[in-house]
Amino acid sequence: MSRHRRATRLPDRMGAARPRLPSDHTHSFMPIMPAVAAPQTPKPIGLARAAICLVQGVLLYLLFADKAFTDPLIHTAALLACGLVPVVAISGLGNLRPAMLGLWSAVAAIVLTMIGMHAAWRETLLLEVPAITPKWPPMLALVCFFSLIILFIAHSLVLSAAHDRRRLASYATHFDIAWKLFIQLAFSVFFTGALYLAMWLGASLFNLVKIGFLTELMKSSAFLNPLLACAFACALHLTDVRPAIVHGIRGLLLVLMSWLLPVATPLIGGFILCLPFTGLDALWATRHATVALLAAVALLVVLINAAWQNGEMGDSVAPVLRLCARIACVLLLPLTAIAIYALGLRVADHGWTSDRIFAAAALLVASFYALGYIYAAIDKGAWLRRVAPVNLAAAYAAIAVLLALLSPLADPDRIAVNSQIARLESGAVSASEFDYRFLKRQSKRYGAAALLKLKEGKTGPQATLAAEHATRILAESDDYNMFEQYTVKPAQLAMWPASASLPASFPRSDWKRNTGVPPCLIEAQGRCDVFLIDFDADGKNEILMTAIGAFSAPVVFSQAPEGKWTLSARLHGMVQCPLFVDTLKRGDYKLVAPRTRQIEIAGVPLRMETVGAQSLGSCNDLINAVNAAKPPKE
Repeated sequence: MSRHRRATRLPDRMGAARPRLPSDHTHSFMPIMPAVAAPQTPKPIGLARAAICLVQGVLLYLLFADKAFTDPLIHTAALLACGLVPVVAISGLGNLRPAMLGLWSAVAAIVLTMIGMHAAWRETLLLEVPAITPKWPPMLALVCFFSLIILFIAHSLVLSAAHDRRRLASYATHFDIAWKLFIQLAFSVFFTGALYLAMWLGASLFNLVKIGFLTELMKSSAFLNPLLACAFACALHLTDVRPAIVHGIRGLLLVLMSWLLPVATPLIGGFILCLPFTGLDALWATRHATVALLAAVALLVVLINAAWQNGEMGDSVAPVLRLCARIACVLLLPLTAIAIYALGLRVADHGWTSDRIFAAAALLVASFYALGYIYAAIDKGAWLRRVAPVNLAAAYAAIAVLLALLSPLADPDRIAVNSQIARLESGAVSASEFDYRFLKRQSKRYGAAALLKLKEGKTGPQATLAAEHATRILAESDDYNMFEQYTVKPAQLAMWPASASLPASFPRSDWKRNTGVPPCLIEAQGRCDVFLIDFDADGKNEILMTAIGAFSAPVVFSQAPEGKWTLSARLHGMVQCPLFVDTLKRGDYKLVAPRTRQIEIAGVPLRMETVGAQSLGSCNDLINAVNAAKPPKE
């Protein structure tokens, strides 16, 4: 940073040019001046940005109209490059030297192209003859989101280094540029969406008077893509030439967020203090403990940085915020440690899956923050001064982790397939219980390749049996509906009474999704309470299932004379009603015959709703009825 720029910031940082107000020690305040001076934006830069956005709009039109980049292997790569690289160029104009901007744009284009090509390559359907690469990978949204995060962090680092004219810029510069870029992107997206809604509203109004030219124009990608690209570029340009507005919004947002810290810190701290008394079993039973703990870590990191900002606030921050921020830095470590332990238990029991790989990657970055922030919290020097190097290190770590996930190096499906095959070879899971459909339908080309290898019968001590199962799975017709082939595990069904057992004729697989059956019949995370009750007094029990921890109505399954089990009844009013389930578990109920016989017309029963009779239509009705039946207290 030049001597002149440092001099312009020094009075505000040191407090020499502004008298201290009496309220400064009780309220956090917004910095008067941004750490990064706004560059002058000449008119040619605005015209260049408009030209870039027009080129981007044309490229996107050609892409979506299948007039260019039609090879499926480069389709996703072209989308990433055409969608994100122009944003880098527009943002860098006026902030980077032309040579530096060209080099950085080229590097971004190469990296995004490699990410896109790998995303398409991993989705190739090896079991098809010939192998088919889908036009749009199913994980395209996730790939675009991760690519955007990588590009945002990297672009902020590049702009900061260029501003300070050194490889590692000051943290204040990083802070100002990253927040400026974030607010610019957010407002540009908002402006683009508002323009689209305005155009859609105008088209609707013209349709009211039978004028449809605007509607037809909105359907044309040749018009819509350049229009939206130009709108985004214009919004980015306007926020770039009006930095005071961006700085004011940033300051207000950070002040408001910082005052959430005194609320979040006691709540999360209280949760941690309760764990020694409640134990961890209830936490494991949620089956999403790792995600919840990671969300708590992310919230604390954001709020700590909202209070600390660029590190130049010092004693001007309210004492309660400084105390809560220091405590929150300490809370990160136990939260991350418990999340790692929870993930470790799942991996030890069931091996790695794609979701667990993503969770492990997030925990790796969270560990940077947890260890670094506790190191900052115990520092006796300036308030949390060590947060700055930790944030910079975590930014580089996040880029490295995300790039690894989006490449063959740490592809989640590749690691998951290798883990599951290793469990099969070691005998941790038997060949008869191994999930071969996971390899065929959920793990992309890596799983398909592994399944073909298992078919050869040369993998591990259970090779022969595994080859038989792999051959059978490969021969099945594949409609890509994994829910229709799920097999219920005994641990998912809690029988009442415990001595009861599910009829052997009841199917444990092939239940279809969206047919009203409980989650325990179609997914691994579902669990159900099961009651055997003879509802129709024919000497054979029907099956009543109630979902545990899921919004699903209790259902009754009946067996037809030919032996087929079908869904015969639902109790919509008893969704997530603990009293109903507890009553069934205690056996505190009785079966009653219907008071009114049904009428059949042409062999079809006529449904009648009796008038005047009390019925339990909801869980609240059940609670009121039970309370009314209790004897009065003396």
